[in-house]
Amino acid sequence: MRRYTIGINDTTKVVDVEAVGANLFRVQIDGRLVDVTLEDHRDLAHSAVTPAVVPREERTVGDVAAGAAADAPATPAPSGKAPAPLQRPTSPANAASAPVSSATQPVGRDTMTAPMPGAILSVSVAVGDTVKRGDTLLVLEAMKMKNELKSPRDGVVAEIYVGAGTQVRFGETLVRFE
Repeated sequence: MRRYTIGINDTTKVVDVEAVGANLFRVQIDGRLVDVTLEDHRDLAHSAVTPAVVPREERTVGDVAAGAAADAPATPAPSGKAPAPLQRPTSPANAASAPVSSATQPVGRDTMTAPMPGAILSVSVAVGDTVKRGDTLLVLEAMKMKNELKSPRDGVVAEIYVGAGTQVRFGETLVRFE
């Protein structure tokens, strides 16, 4: 038997619960005995959670290094448009890991974003390729595991923002579709 103390409308109740069978319980509240049958059970700890990331301001790696981002207040997004995530500086030494496109990275239905932080191991598509939902577009290494990132929809690849070796953050735009 288990005893629970619960609050209901500013009143404290002591509830005794005894498992009689797999889905049958005998519950006692305020001296009243009730048989309870469990009809359905969902463990919310295992439910799918889909977090959303909304960038607060446009920054560059140089701004962060100089401490400007810590001192400056957040800038609201202009008229419903989300600002671009952090852009990495490019140099000839790390050209392979630089973003393929230098345009502002969009966020929305026509994009595929990083489901977790990690490193891009390979890119299986090119700009202009037609893809079907479920086609593998990228391989992302996170926590020493290779994760195939599959296309969320049918479409044509309009832009690719990462290359092999690029470190990405959760929610960062990877691919944009036409």
